[in-house]
Amino acid sequence: MTEFKIIDSMPAVHFPEIDTVAVADLHLGLEASMTSSGYYVPEFQLDKVKEELEKCFEVTKARSIVINGDLKNEFSTSYSEKKEVAELLKFLKTIFEQVIVIKGNHDLFLEQTVEDQGLKLEESFLKDDVLFVHGHEKLEVEEDYGTIVIGHEHPALALKDDIGHVEKVSCLLHGENREGIEIIVLPAFSHISNGSEVNTIDESDLMSPILKNHMELGTMNAVAVSREGGVYDFGRLSDL
Repeated sequence: MTEFKIIDSMPAVHFPEIDTVAVADLHLGLEASMTSSGYYVPEFQLDKVKEELEKCFEVTKARSIVINGDLKNEFSTSYSEKKEVAELLKFLKTIFEQVIVIKGNHDLFLEQTVEDQGLKLEESFLKDDVLFVHGHEKLEVEEDYGTIVIGHEHPALALKDDIGHVEKVSCLLHGENREGIEIIVLPAFSHISNGSEVNTIDESDLMSPILKNHMELGTMNAVAVSREGGVYDFGRLSDL
């Protein structure tokens, strides 16, 4: 099993054995998308993301960071999105020795913006036996992978209190798939994106084919990750 640590109650994970921090689903530009749909949301994510990713480095001193897909939000793209992406990547290069950007399903028309920062938009990234891939496409599972790290699903738990109030909290999922390979599903790093309630969802409604085709969802372990409330291990989903 690959050692991983959630960083300081943030939806970010440190893999000490490969000296790497990983985050997924930042969805930069989501505020503008929501505002254009009639829901005014002040633009604040970029500054918060920069602040938190700098803290990830300060806590871990990791050499590398992997942005594991959906760096931006629009399926098309906009000037403001490109500007935010460029600013973030330029900032990350001043902190981390290596910045890896994985292409997610929202990252269309992003290649040039990434290349302008001297980086490449990757389909996947393999370090030792740990494979990082966004998770929106089918994957041929190979024995060379000890661990597959995905995003895309935005996993969350729907937690009900004694009076019936339901609170949704982001979570990390991890467990072995049918082929005996460890799967880790990163929580969404975005502050305002919705989550999939993995303790109530029907498996047929899962977004990632990697989970649909290779995983018994109930066997996965769920770790709630709340910036405000901390980190709580809830154990197997089937026991919730």
